[in-house]
Amino acid sequence: MIARGSTVFGSLPDRRKGKALGQIPATHESPKAPRERSWDWSDTRAFDAVLDHAGWDGAATAHAWFDLDEDPEHDPPQKKGAYKLPHHEVIDGRLRVVWRGVVAAMSVINGGRGGVDIPEADKRRVYDHLAAHYRQFDEEPPAFGGE
Repeated sequence: MIARGSTVFGSLPDRRKGKALGQIPATHESPKAPRERSWDWSDTRAFDAVLDHAGWDGAATAHAWFDLDEDPEHDPPQKKGAYKLPHHEVIDGRLRVVWRGVVAAMSVINGGRGGVDIPEADKRRVYDHLAAHYRQFDEEPPAFGGE
């Protein structure tokens, strides 16, 4: 694993050799939001709050996948379009994992809402990341539907 600031990222092969396709934050336990917390990532307010609170490392932690090729000069990328599958937000001054965000991201990785445009090779690792959050909420994750 590679640690940057307060964020830990999974170790991946050298991207320049074409062996890694995207970046998935290492499995981690985050402080939990109240389970009944609603989820709405439909505009930029939640993302902006993460940036204000924790910078781009926080943005990487708040999402299940990001694309280093979107901004090759920065790791993590400093472009909002590089990030997909958000499931954390800033609540009471802390970056927290949100149950309904985890469920929404898992649905998309399993093909819901038209799926997500990330490399097929990354989908299982994203699923594993989200499945760990399911267990954090004492829930059994759904079967992986990306194969």
